[in-house]
Amino acid sequence: MEALAAPKLTFKRENGIYRELEWNKDLITVGRDRENDLIIDHPQVSRRHAQFLRDDSGFAIRDLKSTNGTLLNGEIIQGMRELHHQDKVTIADALITFQDPQETLRGPLAAEVLRAIREELRIDSPTKTVFICGQPLDPPLTLKEFQLLDLLYQRKGQVVSKAEIAKLVWDYDVFDFNAIDALVYRLRHRIEPGPNKNKPRYLLTQRGFGYKLVTNPENNAEQKNS
Repeated sequence: MEALAAPKLTFKRENGIYRELEWNKDLITVGRDRENDLIIDHPQVSRRHAQFLRDDSGFAIRDLKSTNGTLLNGEIIQGMRELHHQDKVTIADALITFQDPQETLRGPLAAEVLRAIREELRIDSPTKTVFICGQPLDPPLTLKEFQLLDLLYQRKGQVVSKAEIAKLVWDYDVFDFNAIDALVYRLRHRIEPGPNKNKPRYLLTQRGFGYKLVTNPENNAEQKNS
């Protein structure tokens, strides 16, 4: 099993001194005194200037009432402040950057993830479970009802013709399309909320073409009812 990368402090001085310190203990002391873990031999640095602390709740920097202060991302701090990945601590001419490779990256979720989160109707194909607004459909659909819904779900937003449904759900090349209409009718009565059976929200008819499934109706600007 691959070991997790440890947090680090990168240390730079104006005179070109550079080092990386692995943060592998709960307390790292900084100051001019030789007993500190990180020594900064600069006249504007106090003998006991600051501390880097870690515990189960995270990481922090604490100024020890130093004479000339400790800056976090350019701001003078008092007492203790929480640290995050890529935070920069300045003490005299030293720049100390906190590197936490395990921190969760910040940023917008991918568009496909957001769409999945917002889906009102969702299918978990392996368990044959249908979720509507986060709630599993109970009792479950019949075999043909599920096969039809699953087909439309795999092609959501696209129109699927009756001929395709006949071939993929029944495996027939020639088929009485009235049976498909009846199956759609039964499926709508299972998945459409409340009074929407005759004004479907999810399973839409495209007259002359076939059917399509809309899993997030709020984003369907061209919704057509049967």
